Amino acid sequence: MEDEIQYQSKTQKKKEAEELQRLGLKLNNLSVQQLENIEIPKNLKTALIEGKSITSNIAGRRHRQFIGALMRDVDPESISLALLQSEDKNLVESEAAKECRVWIDKLLTGGPAKMEALLYEFPGLERQRLRQLVRNIKKEKPGTKSFKFREILEKLIMAEINSK
Repeated sequence: MEDEIQYQSKTQKKKEAEELQRLGLKLNNLSVQQLENIEIPKNLKTALIEGKSITSNIAGRRHRQFIGALMRDVDPESISLALLQSEDKNLVESEAAKECRVWIDKLLTGGPAKMEALLYEFPGLERQRLRQLVRNIKKEKPGTKSFKFREILEKLIMAEINSK
């Protein structure tokens, strides 16, 4: 009799509801951009985005319970898988950012040999543009808040890293 419905105790139902609520909390900790990239039902996505503006503890608790209730209609395994994929993607992005910072530090502290190494690694970069940005970064005063040239250089290198 495999078609029989299994009995669930009240405790089991509460544990499952709490697990769904915890999964909802993990979703709630994601940024709006990350939520847009994950495939979840529209009403759940809307509730998660609206929940970011709640500052009251009591209202926040009620909203988390509401998200838990919305999670009952969703396959938790697919959401867990989407969360793992999102975390993997963020890890890859952070590795690319680390590599970019290392290259920028090498360019600023090293000589022409470091520039050649970067151009060998990423042939899509323009030598003249790189030299110009490095020179402008070195001219920027350390006390100023403007790091415009560093940001431009970072974007250029990140684009090459991501296209690799």
